[in-house]
Amino acid sequence: MSMLAASPELSFTELRDGLGMTDGNLTTHIKALQQEGYVSVAKSYQNRRPLTTCSLTVTGRKAFMEYIDLLEKIVRQNKK
Repeated sequence: MSMLAASPELSFTELRDGLGMTDGNLTTHIKALQQEGYVSVAKSYQNRRPLTTCSLTVTGRKAFMEYIDLLEKIVRQNKK
């Protein structure tokens, strides 16, 4: 989610390599995020090769920001 929040869209390969995950593990995570409505997946072709790109949905971006806000709140509480 954080990688997608920092970019309008990323390819499957960029996500896989950036996260150090296997294809199967990443596919499972993407499917779970899709089911929650957090990630959209687009399939196309680039230079006659399949290209899968992922991006955060409005719902996904909102959920991610709420998560970040929660983490910041926890950090502030523990600094007191």
